[in-house]
Amino acid sequence: MSYLGKGEGREVLLFIHGAGNRAEVWEGVMEGVPNRSLYAVDLPGHGLSSCKRCERIEDYSRCILQFMEAKGIEEAILVGHSMGGAIAIKAALSSDRVKGLVLVGTGATLKVNPKLLEGLREDFPQAVERMTRWSFRKGAPQELLDKGKGLFLQAGQEVLYQDMKACDDYSSEEELGRISVPTLIICGDTDVMTPPELSQRLHEGIKGSELVLIEGSGHMVHVEKGGEVGEAIARFLEEKL
Repeated sequence: MSYLGKGEGREVLLFIHGAGNRAEVWEGVMEGVPNRSLYAVDLPGHGLSSCKRCERIEDYSRCILQFMEAKGIEEAILVGHSMGGAIAIKAALSSDRVKGLVLVGTGATLKVNPKLLEGLREDFPQAVERMTRWSFRKGAPQELLDKGKGLFLQAGQEVLYQDMKACDDYSSEEELGRISVPTLIICGDTDVMTPPELSQRLHEGIKGSELVLIEGSGHMVHVEKGGEVGEAIARFLEEKL
């Protein structure tokens, strides 16, 4: 697995991107989290990582835990966006090596619009256009839209469809009560892919969790408002870990 590494510190944060993305989407957030050891991974088949077919969220979670073992990381705080948040949740439920969670634009379920899934199979370019519009706030700079679209296209049809299918099949609703590690939940207030209601349900289901809404941002809140997300994470680490 390819990864970006930054900083040094006793605490380790491991950043997990969402469907059809890659490690670089976390760069703006990582800048705002000083004095920690930071890793942002390319999931299998994404970015520069070799291709290993992961059909379920749990498959990706096992890869994250294997990465930690390979790097000698005994404990880590997992920071996941959307599909990455689901991966982080499942990892926390299966391993005591996860000491904290930051869940960004995600939920206990991630049901996908059936027309979008069909479009990813039948008309990939048009489906990517739709996903890009839904991923950013209305009026987002064209530069951000172009970059987001480029990431989806680079991931390719097979990988992006499989990611979204894994999201559609995923659920952790019945397991949230088992999560006992400190948890921060972050969501853009205009997110249409994973609306704030999903983050609110996570907040209600995970005892002691904290919920932060970032104003004026959509689903890609960590790209649109990376500095604010980084500040929220840094504050959470100081107060809870």
